[in-house]
Amino acid sequence: MLALSCSVACFAPTVSVAQDTQSVFAIPAQKLTSALTAFSRQTGLHVAFDGKVADTLRSAPLYGKMDNFKALHKLVGKNSFKIDASNPNFITLRTQKTKGSHTTEANSEDNLTVQGHRRELRTKRNFAGVVDSMVYDDLSNLGGATSIAQMLTQLPGVTGIRNGDEPRYISVRGVSSDLNQTTLDGITLASISDGGSIRRRVNLQNIPAEMTGEDSIYKTFTAEQDGGAIGADIEMHSRSAFDHKGLYKYINAYGIYGTEKGSAGANRIKGMSPHFGQGAKVVFSDRFGKDKEFGIVTSFRYQQRTRNTTKKWQQDSYNYYDANGKVLKPNDPSTPGWNGMTAPRYVDGGSYSNTLSTLGGATRLEWHPKNTGLTASLMGYAYQRWEDSFMEHNEYLLDEAPAYKLNGKTHYINPAVIDQTPTSGREYIYRARTIGRKDNWKMNTNGVLGDLGWHDNISTLKLRAGYTWEDYFDHEPYVAARAYPNESPDSAVLADYTIDKNNVANLVNISDMNKLLNSGYKYQYVQQEYDRDHEGLANVRLDYTRNLKANSHGFGFATGFEWRGLNATNSSDQLWYNPGGNASSSMFIPNMKNPNGPFFDLTNFPWDKQTLDVNKSRQYTELAYFRYKEQLFDGYVSLHYKWRHSELIAGVRADAVNFNAYIPETDGSNATGNINKKSGGYINPLPSLTFVHEFPQELILHAVYSQSVGRPQPTDLAQAQQLSCGNNNDIQAGDVNCTLSRGNPNLKPREAQNFDASLDKFFNRGRAVLSVAYFNKIIKHDIYKTRSTELIDDQLTYVTQPRNSNTSTLMGVEVSFVNRNIRGPWKQSFDINASGTWMRGRMTYEGVGVSYKLHQLVEQPKYVFNGSVTWHIPQIRGAIKASFDYSAKYLEGLNDDPTQMYGYGSQPDLSIGAWHDITDDLRIKYQVSNLAGSHTRMYYGQHLNRLEAKENYGRSIYFELVYN
Repeated sequence: MLALSCSVACFAPTVSVAQDTQSVFAIPAQKLTSALTAFSRQTGLHVAFDGKVADTLRSAPLYGKMDNFKALHKLVGKNSFKIDASNPNFITLRTQKTKGSHTTEANSEDNLTVQGHRRELRTKRNFAGVVDSMVYDDLSNLGGATSIAQMLTQLPGVTGIRNGDEPRYISVRGVSSDLNQTTLDGITLASISDGGSIRRRVNLQNIPAEMTGEDSIYKTFTAEQDGGAIGADIEMHSRSAFDHKGLYKYINAYGIYGTEKGSAGANRIKGMSPHFGQGAKVVFSDRFGKDKEFGIVTSFRYQQRTRNTTKKWQQDSYNYYDANGKVLKPNDPSTPGWNGMTAPRYVDGGSYSNTLSTLGGATRLEWHPKNTGLTASLMGYAYQRWEDSFMEHNEYLLDEAPAYKLNGKTHYINPAVIDQTPTSGREYIYRARTIGRKDNWKMNTNGVLGDLGWHDNISTLKLRAGYTWEDYFDHEPYVAARAYPNESPDSAVLADYTIDKNNVANLVNISDMNKLLNSGYKYQYVQQEYDRDHEGLANVRLDYTRNLKANSHGFGFATGFEWRGLNATNSSDQLWYNPGGNASSSMFIPNMKNPNGPFFDLTNFPWDKQTLDVNKSRQYTELAYFRYKEQLFDGYVSLHYKWRHSELIAGVRADAVNFNAYIPETDGSNATGNINKKSGGYINPLPSLTFVHEFPQELILHAVYSQSVGRPQPTDLAQAQQLSCGNNNDIQAGDVNCTLSRGNPNLKPREAQNFDASLDKFFNRGRAVLSVAYFNKIIKHDIYKTRSTELIDDQLTYVTQPRNSNTSTLMGVEVSFVNRNIRGPWKQSFDINASGTWMRGRMTYEGVGVSYKLHQLVEQPKYVFNGSVTWHIPQIRGAIKASFDYSAKYLEGLNDDPTQMYGYGSQPDLSIGAWHDITDDLRIKYQVSNLAGSHTRMYYGQHLNRLEAKENYGRSIYFELVYN
């Protein structure tokens, strides 16, 4: 919005016949203010009008292709406006004079509003560095894009770091999501990460998209931005009542159908839906007061959806038989006599039933007093997100040499494999293991933010303060049991398998489920975990600028100060019970087609009959606790000099951090009951230099150098160790189902030098841009997390610990294209948004006594492609939209043995949706997410070339009814 001061005297309409531009329109009848906004967006023309008058009027519907000015006449109709188009690129709607209208006109100068191009391209054009933005649109945004994380994955260079079938975090240009700085209205957000860990990454899955207006990813840094970003500075801006002239209403009710059923309804867990979910979104805003100087906007969200899953693990372990079905010795395909067919040694599958729920809202009060230069706002939000999850996991070790004892004599069975083909067969079950886990977690996300600002024609002063906090609660019972079926003819249990095109073995049938259930299951693990985690973050900042407005020239500067205080606590009450008892009485055969095996009845599990291991429970509870406190003091000076077509920005930011970590004391591996305090800190001067030049034909060059830091994670610094079993966020295969996480209080912060250059070409009257960017980062003291496998308490366990590496490097090229309102045949139009990014990383890390060199960083794919196409069809008063994103495979974690490094495979995601208006106020929207039915795949190996597991979440179908 741009307020204009001009005379509003009555003029006869004057339309320039030289301007004969046509556009395709799809504007339903609505409040004239909103209709003129849509008209300006679809034509690229600036329109100034009296908002108070327009709020009281209603537009005529406008569909089809026609001359812009004829369309404007039709839209306005015979309302109280006359059209002044003496400047065809800047149209003024003047109020008709009536008796007593002079007073109204005199008071209406501040109500003239310019509705211009979409804000994201304006942000990209006006920023001296490299930025990409996304504006949430209530009407055209589809139901599947419910969080900030889902929205931002449509931007160039962004990879969604997934949790299940949705992105939870984002990696920008191949840099770990822990190295993004995320703010809401300039205030840094508290965030608790996966499983309650205290990290820097902000869980963008917890932030509903409708709470914000414009969200921007700044990929280059000046001294005016936080120095703790190597990947990107993600700035979210909350919605404003001043985005509208008056009352605004948006109500969206929708249903969700998930195609994957999993074990929901068969696992004796009440309330688990096989397919259906529902949700609602509401936004209201209004302005009030004598001069409409007050505003209020409130948003509300409720959603409950199913995310049922089937998962298959694949161990790199096979059986090789001869033509008679006898195993080779040695069991290797190079042994002479192999029949040429591969049989699995493990068949490993699981089913997850998940219900995910979100409930909460946000309210913002604003004050913009007239002719004072003052602004103020106060905002509060509270959201709760919770999950009820049940995992059943059945793993079978198949016997390559089945045998049984009779009268003290061992009898070997031949053939060991039955009815074998290249893609199927039957083998004897040597060992069966069943795992059951319930996961009932709850995340509360809260914040109170405020700001007070003042500006005049040359200066701005803004004070911002806020406190945000998150609380995480989780109850996770976990039970595992093993059985070794007797392989005699009367007791043997056999498994029928198939092998798919990815060489993953699938269990399709068990010869006798009752025999299996009664084959002597004994408890291997019985555990309950109660996690309680809290993070609170207070933030105060004061910023002053002089002569830095968009139309300013000459010397200007910005300076400011920021303080942040972080206080985080992690605790986990762990109850470990003695294993070895009979487990079969707590298991049952589920009533479902081709179950993987017996399930645990966790709803009625006899916890009171289990014997608590007091010492082990106390040890793991004490070791899991830590507290972390951190203070940041930052100050900066940024000097600007602006010529007519160029600008130079030089600045420096002093980034000072001190912290206290409270860590359980150990005598090597056992907790002593004492807490040790470790203090540390650092100060880094972070210089930056930015140059931008605008060439003719709307061609803009950006060149930026900056230094920034990557602060270590609180969990990595303060945690002694924490054991977790059965967490489906971890990558597990075969026997490995537990993870022991250890901290490292000696970590150094990363130090990065960032080099960036980009060339942007704007066209189509500012509605389109073609951008080519190059980036290069040199990261000193990079931090990575290694994973080793150890035998702990008779259980193979992944052990992870963070370490500093030597210098890492990352470079890449990013190309993006945006064009809106491309005219097509039959009065139709198209919006296109497409981007591709190529990246190359280098890092060295230490294994066991040896260094390894890698050609990529953690969370860095080699390629990322994002895009969307919207086809506007006035004949149906609606549109069709397809969105696509693709990420090549990337590392998730390292290993002391590089052949055991692990990560995610390439992940394409295609979604398609449509909407159309059924009345002037009602719209129906449809969407299918994951239309192509792609699976999430986990790989391991130095080149991530060995499949470890794949997950199938099915498709999600949304049906929405919108009132606006």
